[in-house]
Amino acid sequence: MTKNPNREQRLEAMLVIATGFLVLHLVFKWPALLYAAVAVGLIGVFSDFLARQVTWLWFKLAEGLGFVNSRILLAVVFFGILLPVALLARLFGKNPMRHQREPGASYFTDRNHRYTAEDLRHPW
Repeated sequence: MTKNPNREQRLEAMLVIATGFLVLHLVFKWPALLYAAVAVGLIGVFSDFLARQVTWLWFKLAEGLGFVNSRILLAVVFFGILLPVALLARLFGKNPMRHQREPGASYFTDRNHRYTAEDLRHPW
């Protein structure tokens, strides 16, 4: 998002906030959420200064949530999926890269393959 959103972007942000309050009002049936939606809508239409402040706060909140959520999601994927798979593979002796267990042994594998034109057409 730009550092100084134009009027259209500010109105769009205010509309999103007001719509969010309306949806929350429909879910939870709290009258305060309906009043908040109306207040945010009126601020967006009639007060450019307050709309700038609310939009700035909204974008900072979104930036903070993005910062936190990305780390939470990455941690969940790592500790919930990748780490257990790696531990199970190590536990059962699976060696997908064909590493040799002897210390000092080379990782080089001699392939003895004669390259043809077909190898260039289908490299993988």
